[in-house]
Amino acid sequence: MKRMSVSDKVVTIVNYVLCFIIACITAYPLIYVFSMSISRPEAVVSGTVKLLPKGFSLQAFKLVFSNMEVWRSYYNTIWYTVVGTAISVLLTLMAAYPLSRKQFCLRKPLSVFFSISMFFTGTLVPMYLLINNLGLYNTRWAIVLPTGAAAYYIIIARTFFSGISDSLYDSARIDGAGEMKILWKVYMPLSKPVISVLILYYAIQQWNSYFNAMIYLPGRRDLQPLQIYLMKVLINNESAVDGGAMGSAAQSMISTQLKYVVIVVALIPILCVYPFLQKYFTTGMTLGAVKE
Repeated sequence: MKRMSVSDKVVTIVNYVLCFIIACITAYPLIYVFSMSISRPEAVVSGTVKLLPKGFSLQAFKLVFSNMEVWRSYYNTIWYTVVGTAISVLLTLMAAYPLSRKQFCLRKPLSVFFSISMFFTGTLVPMYLLINNLGLYNTRWAIVLPTGAAAYYIIIARTFFSGISDSLYDSARIDGAGEMKILWKVYMPLSKPVISVLILYYAIQQWNSYFNAMIYLPGRRDLQPLQIYLMKVLINNESAVDGGAMGSAAQSMISTQLKYVVIVVALIPILCVYPFLQKYFTTGMTLGAVKE
């Protein structure tokens, strides 16, 4: 084994130190928010919580989960994430597959068209008019359909498909398989890394989305996602609990803590899913972006 030179050791130590500092900077807000959510309300109000929790209390969580609007918003967010991600991944793969076929006559024009859309997009007013004219305004589909497929992810999937050996395609065609059967039976099983990346990116995008709901669902509070509810609590200072459920003094004391609890509630699902799909990031992005 080759010994490291002094300069290599210095660079390695500096890299480890920088990575440790960046990790601390990244982890501090998460730990702080979680500590504020489970600390005693008195400690939160007094500002004594700096990093670790002061005392232990789940009263704020009980109050938040007793609010039916939180559960309704949670359901809406899950619906938008699951349905929107499924539609987006399906459209992305179905658009990427023909673009990866050299014999497809519209391959180059459509590739240029998708590339242009990455730099020039429609403005808010035309999109609003389009959603309204299609009858999607104040419906669930106004959230999941306009963001159906992203050009960047189509290009990644297309490049991934192009890297699959043409011999597999030719063998399937000789056996009499059609294009759809080749896509689902041959290409899809080989595309788990890039599919996992697409699922994770689209799911995070849908989970964190609030602007479309704010624009297209103003009159349907029952359809608004959790992020809109979180925005109302954090920015508009709306109460996260029913005012009649507790005294005014107690509600005033715990109102600050409730904001941190709502943040934790919104973060937990993504934090739970992310570690299981993280391993596909490097593999999927490399195989989808580099062609030898």
